[in-house]
Amino acid sequence: MQSEQTIYQMQSHLDQALQTQAHQFALTAKTESEFSHWQRDFRTALAEILGITDRIPTEVPKTTLVSSEDRETYVEELHNVVVDDLTMPMFLLIPKTPPPYKAIIALHGHGIGVNQIIGKYPTAQQAEERASVDGNYAQRYAEDGYLVCAIEQQGFGRRVADRVSDNANSCQQLAYQYLMSGQTLMGERVRDAIAAINYLQSRDDIVREAIGCTGHSGGGATALFLCALELRIKTAVISGYFCDYRESILGMRHCECNYVPNLLKLGNMGEVSALIAPRPLRLMNGESDPIFPIDGTIQPYEQVQSAYDILGSKSNVSLVKHPGGHRYSYPDSVAWFQAHL
Repeated sequence: MQSEQTIYQMQSHLDQALQTQAHQFALTAKTESEFSHWQRDFRTALAEILGITDRIPTEVPKTTLVSSEDRETYVEELHNVVVDDLTMPMFLLIPKTPPPYKAIIALHGHGIGVNQIIGKYPTAQQAEERASVDGNYAQRYAEDGYLVCAIEQQGFGRRVADRVSDNANSCQQLAYQYLMSGQTLMGERVRDAIAAINYLQSRDDIVREAIGCTGHSGGGATALFLCALELRIKTAVISGYFCDYRESILGMRHCECNYVPNLLKLGNMGEVSALIAPRPLRLMNGESDPIFPIDGTIQPYEQVQSAYDILGSKSNVSLVKHPGGHRYSYPDSVAWFQAHL
C-alpha cells in the first residue's frame, strides 16, 4: 500500500523528453546554398525567441564620458551609454600606442560585474587571485594593444534591480520579469552589446572591420548569442559555456539567466554555434569544469565542424580543452585573436 509520502520520480520523464526533442533547425544542410538558407531562417527564429525581433538597436547610442584614468599602458575610460531608458556602464580600455586599434568586446560572467575582467578589485589579494586564473582578461587584452570595450551586463555590479541574490546579482528577478513580458534577459544583454558595437563603429580610432568578441561563463553565453546574430563581429572566443544543453544548463543547477524559452525546439548548442560559421571561432573549455562538463562538448563540436566543412573553412574553428576548471585561458585566447583579428 502506498503512503501519502510516496515519491513519484519525474526524472525519467524529463530525460525521455530531452532525448526525443525534435529540433526545427537540426543541421542537415549539405551544400553552401542550403546552409545559407538555414542560417538566415534560424537567425530570424532565434531573434524571435530571444524577444528582440524589431528591437535590435540600429543607431549610435547617446554616450557620456564619466571618468578617465591612466593605467600605465592604456587609458581606462568609463562611459554611460543610454539604451532605451536604461543606463549601461561601458569601460573603454584604450592603448597608448598609435591608432587605429583592433577592438575586442569583452563580456564578464557572474560575480562582481565588469570590474572583475578589467582588473578593478577591492583588495590586492583578490587582484592576485583573479590574475592567477586569467580572470582579468579585458585588462590583459588592453595591455597587449587592443582597444577593449567591456560593458556591465544587466543584473550585475552597478545594474541590479530591487532584489539581489546571495550571489550579488538580480538575474532571477530580471529573467522572470522579462519572461512575463515576452522578452528574455539573454536577449536584453545581446541588445546592450549590439548598442556597444554601434558606438564602437562610430569611432575613428578603430579598424571597423576588425571587431572581436570574447566572454567567459555567463559572458560566454552572451557572446555566443551575440555572435550568432551580429555579423559585424569578425572572430570570437567563447570560454566556459560551449556544452550540450542537456549536459550543462539542464544537467544541473544554473542561474535563471541561462534559460531561453523554446530554444531546444529550434536547436541545441551545436546548431546555435554553427550560426557563426564561417567566421573564425574558438571554443574553450576546462577539462575539469564541473558545470560545463568536457564530455558535453564532443557531439555539438562535431556539428559545428560539419558547418565549417560545408563552407570550406575547417581551419576557422577550434576547440581548446585547457587543463583547468571553470576558468578563462588567456594564452589560448590571445593567440586566436592575433591570428584572426
